[in-house]
Amino acid sequence: MKLYVEANSKADLNRRLTAGEVVRGRNYSMFAPMTGPDRQGMHTLDNTLATGTVIAIYSQMSGGQPVAKSWGTWNGTKC
Repeated sequence: MKLYVEANSKADLNRRLTAGEVVRGRNYSMFAPMTGPDRQGMHTLDNTLATGTVIAIYSQMSGGQPVAKSWGTWNGTKC
């Protein structure tokens, strides 16, 4: 799975996570579930997120889609 998370950079995202901020990302895949606990493909970056999930960092949208500027892999606590 790949989640898109709005942040200025990976370092910014990791600082926010370390500070205890609840950060959520969205799976823009057409196969993302639209019902249940992750409605509309939303997931919280926490210990329930599968290790190895690809995190795409973006700060701009184009045509309603996020434009990733950096990538990382979720290790259970940070990207």
